[in-house]
Amino acid sequence: MKKTVGIILRENVADYNEIPLYACRRDMIQFLKKYNINIIGIPIIFGNENEFDKIKETIDLCDGIISPGGSKIHDIDYKIVKYLHEIDKPTLGICLGMQIMGKLFNEKVRTKIESGKHYTEKEYVHNVRIKKDSLLYKIIGEETIKVNSRHKRQIPYTNLDCVAYSEDNVLEAIEDKSKKFFIGLQWHPESLIEDVYSNRLFDYFINVI
Repeated sequence: MKKTVGIILRENVADYNEIPLYACRRDMIQFLKKYNINIIGIPIIFGNENEFDKIKETIDLCDGIISPGGSKIHDIDYKIVKYLHEIDKPTLGICLGMQIMGKLFNEKVRTKIESGKHYTEKEYVHNVRIKKDSLLYKIIGEETIKVNSRHKRQIPYTNLDCVAYSEDNVLEAIEDKSKKFFIGLQWHPESLIEDVYSNRLFDYFINVI
């Protein structure tokens, strides 16, 4: 039986139309298409207080969840991640998805990054140093890797395990070692489809779900 990965779809507004679209980036789908899995998009009507109850059944159908990048955090994002953490559903948070995970477990601090080094479409822009006692290190197999970066905000602290930092001390990865897979990354591994470390990460995620 095929495993199923659910992707939280975020609202995006196309340039030609002010009506929001539910979407995730194409490169995420392209990366996941390499695996023999089912992929489910989970659209959310933000601001609806009963929305979590409506999507919970869909979340339960999935073997693992990806919380991808975006620009705005909503209250339901915290409800989703809290539920995933409680039931130990393998969860990969990317960019905003990581920030949601981190903020859920601290005082909800998110600060602006002054350096433009962290917001570019270039493939590789800075190094990330990974702590050796982390699950992420076990997966990646290297202490220092080069990554892409396209975010303007950061979480400087969280009560989750802070396991990787950039050269200018921006928190780049968090995890909960007590869970099967509860990892958040500030960079975008899905955009590096040929990258050996991105493939190791997604391989492990797919295998563990």
